[in-house]
Amino acid sequence: MKKKFLATMMAMVCTMALAACGGSPEGNSSTPADGTAESGSNEESNAGGNTGGNAAEGNEDSGSASALPDSLENPNLVIVWDTTEEAWNNTLQEDPDAFNLVWSTKAAFEEKYGGTVTVIGVGWGEQQEQVISMVNAGEVCDLAQAHDQNFPTYGAKHVMQDISQYIDLSDDFWYESTTKAFTFGGVPYAVGADAAPVVISYNKTLFDQMGVKTPMEYFKEGNWTWDTFREAALAMTGDTDGDGINDIYGFGWWDSFYVQMLNTNGIVGIDYTSDSGVSSNYTTSQATEAFTFLQDGYIKDKFIMIPDGDKFISDFKSGKLAMTCEYGFAALTAYECDYEIEWAPLPTGPSGQTYDCGGSLTGFSIPTTSVNPEGAAVFARMAYELLHEWQNSTRVTLYGQEQVDLMNTLSEHINFAPIGIEKYWDANWTIFSGLTDGTPVSTFATNADEQIKEGATITLGE
Repeated sequence: MKKKFLATMMAMVCTMALAACGGSPEGNSSTPADGTAESGSNEESNAGGNTGGNAAEGNEDSGSASALPDSLENPNLVIVWDTTEEAWNNTLQEDPDAFNLVWSTKAAFEEKYGGTVTVIGVGWGEQQEQVISMVNAGEVCDLAQAHDQNFPTYGAKHVMQDISQYIDLSDDFWYESTTKAFTFGGVPYAVGADAAPVVISYNKTLFDQMGVKTPMEYFKEGNWTWDTFREAALAMTGDTDGDGINDIYGFGWWDSFYVQMLNTNGIVGIDYTSDSGVSSNYTTSQATEAFTFLQDGYIKDKFIMIPDGDKFISDFKSGKLAMTCEYGFAALTAYECDYEIEWAPLPTGPSGQTYDCGGSLTGFSIPTTSVNPEGAAVFARMAYELLHEWQNSTRVTLYGQEQVDLMNTLSEHINFAPIGIEKYWDANWTIFSGLTDGTPVSTFATNADEQIKEGATITLGE
């Protein structure tokens, strides 16, 4: 089997490295999810941003009747958003059928209810400063985006209102995972009804060549676990040039893949629920399981390629990498190669449950200086209803009902924690370097936990 593997893989690599894999993944997203960076399209991970027809993610509308009122007493709103009008107009020139969660809804909202929706477009990383500045100055701001980097500050500093005052959180339309992610001190500050789960993207051509069972085959058997993930990855790993160093790997992704493994094991990285303040889950038994598994994968079994920036992208496209990760259906669209690409959910950890995964979540929050919170709540509902309608006009046709249903299920089971505190990236490096240099798990996990606590004190004054 080993000889067959080496011969096959050498032939495939030599052939496919020369083949034209037309195009490349679109630029890395500016909306990292729970500390991860994305290789695929920004449209997949930033579910509310400028989205093209084939790359959006979100929940399929269950067919329930719209909850929108026929009229509003006050139809005027002020919204801070991450896309300027100029950028949106440029997008429409390139793709007239594109959808943006705020800009597309602005037109529909004004048409239905009258009034004026004023959108203050700023850069992704400038939203927090803009919103806090407006709130501190007492300026009207009715709706703002909740994402991984402006929380927990928005909640801890009471920049936003308890959103349950204006939106029924028991309504199945809203994702519980989103509300949970943006809850601080027991108060829910945001809602959302869309997400992009992280999934395994794999080279089916290589799996078929090797006669190795695919991730989706394992999943459909009910046996897609860390153990079978390791088994499949080991079977796809090898040294094709005989220098004693693996040059073909079963899996590779960014240096924060550990976040996804924590998520599949039923936990998030940062704990905002403790009575003693913000800490991490890095020293829990679930984290120890994840860190031990990954450390073995990097330096003992060596089936996981040690990350080198985004080199995994070219390696996947050239056939040197059997599996990687992507956000939602970008698993099928990000890599335009001569291979057949398929996707499957992330493997389930020993302490996790089926469908547990990581991903990208955003939502809407209502600032404390809103003068029209009721109208803001209606706008949020309309935005996601329109998004679902737009998505479902293309996704089932493109991918089939079965795949859409599975992706929707994953979207509702995302484990996610915001990372908007100081020292997060220091802790990320502590964990990654510990995983790849053999530092005892308990040592780097404890050090990273202390960095998170220190960062929370700096950010939140705890």
